[in-house]
Amino acid sequence: MPRVDLTPRLARDCAAGPRETILFDRGQPGFGLRVHPSGRKVYVLQARIGGRTRRFVIARHGEIELAEARRRARDLLARIRAGEDPAEERRRARRVPDFAAFAEEYLRRCAPNLKPSGGRTVRTYLKARLLPAFGRMPVDRIGPEDVAAWFDAASAERPGAANRAFEILRAMMFRAEEWGWRPPGTNPCLGIAKNPRRNVARCLDAGELERLGRALDAREAEWPEAVAAIRLIALTGCRRSEVLDRRWRDIGDDAIRLPDAKTGPRTVPLGAAARDLVAAIAGTADTAGSPPTRDPDAFVFPRYAEGRGQHSLASCWDAVRADARLGTLRLHDLRHTVASQAVMSGENLPQVGRLLGHRSHRTTEAYTHLADGHLAAAAERIGGIIAGAMVGGRRTWTA
Repeated sequence: MPRVDLTPRLARDCAAGPRETILFDRGQPGFGLRVHPSGRKVYVLQARIGGRTRRFVIARHGEIELAEARRRARDLLARIRAGEDPAEERRRARRVPDFAAFAEEYLRRCAPNLKPSGGRTVRTYLKARLLPAFGRMPVDRIGPEDVAAWFDAASAERPGAANRAFEILRAMMFRAEEWGWRPPGTNPCLGIAKNPRRNVARCLDAGELERLGRALDAREAEWPEAVAAIRLIALTGCRRSEVLDRRWRDIGDDAIRLPDAKTGPRTVPLGAAARDLVAAIAGTADTAGSPPTRDPDAFVFPRYAEGRGQHSLASCWDAVRADARLGTLRLHDLRHTVASQAVMSGENLPQVGRLLGHRSHRTTEAYTHLADGHLAAAAERIGGIIAGAMVGGRRTWTA
C-alpha cells in the first residue's frame, strides 16, 4: 500500500481504481484513507493487537475533517498501546443496551414486584425526567458527571421531584450491575447527595381539630362520601389510598386489613369512634358496633376508589380547610396529627410506628419533638413536687 503525505486535497481528489487501495499517511503511523472501487472513501487505522494486524474504521471521508480523523486515530492508537481492544469494546457496546431499552427491560422484570401505584410512579418519572436525559446513552456509559449535571438542572426546577427520580435511577443502576450491563461498584448515583427535604408537615391541636370537626359537619350534605373518607383518615392515621381503595372485605369488626399497604400487609385497629363511622357509612346503626353484611368486592368509597373523583375530593378538602381556617393543611397532615397525638398521649415510638405502618423507626422518631411541650409541662409538675418535698413545705429556697 502506498505511503503519501495525506492532505485534504489529496483525500478529495484521489480516484478509485479497480482494486481497493489504502493511502497510508507518512506523518501518522497506521493512519490512512481506504478507497473502494465504488469510490467510497473511509479513514482507517491499522495496528497490531496480540500479534495480529487489525484494521479499524475511523469515519467516512466527508463526515469529518482530515485533522479530526487524525486526532481520533491518535487517540485510538494510544488506547491500543495501553492494552485496550477496540474491537472487543465495539462487541461489548452492541451487547449493552441504551438506557431506553434498559428501562423497558427493567419494567418487564421489576414491575410485577411493584405495587400498582409504585409501577405508575416509576413509569411517570421515567417518561418525564429520566428518558429525556439518558434515553440514548448506553447504560454502562452513564457516569457520575452525567447524573450530577442532570440532577442539578432537575433540582433547580423541582427539588422534590428530582429526589424521587434520582432514587429510581439509583435503583435501576444497581440492577444494571446485577444484570451484567455495568461493572460492579460503578453506580453513578453513589456519592451524590439528594436535596434536603423541606418539612411541610403540620399537626392539629385540640382547637384546630374542633374547627375541623365543625367544618366537616357543615359540608357533609354536599360531599357525604368525601367527608366520611376524610373522617376515617383522621381517626385511623391511614394514608389516603389505604382508605379510599378499601373494599368491604377488608373491613373487620374492629380493624381494617390492608393487604397492599406501602410497607406491606398490615392491620389497622378501629377505635369506637371509627367503628361507629364505618357502621354509619354502611347505612345502619348497628348496636353491636359492626358493619352490616355487604358485597365483599364493593368499594367502601366507590366514588373515590382507584384514583377516581380526585377533583371532587380536592374541592371538598379545600372547602373544609377554608371553613376551619386551617391554611395550607394537607390531607396527609391528618396522619401526622394521629402520630403526634399518640406520642403526646404517652405511647412509645415502636407502638406508634406499628400503628402507622412505618417501615423504619427513624420515620417515627421525627415525631418525638411533638411531645416537647408536654414534657416541659410534666417537668414543671414533677419539679414542683420534688422541690416542695425537699424544702419542707417552704415556698422558697434558703442559702
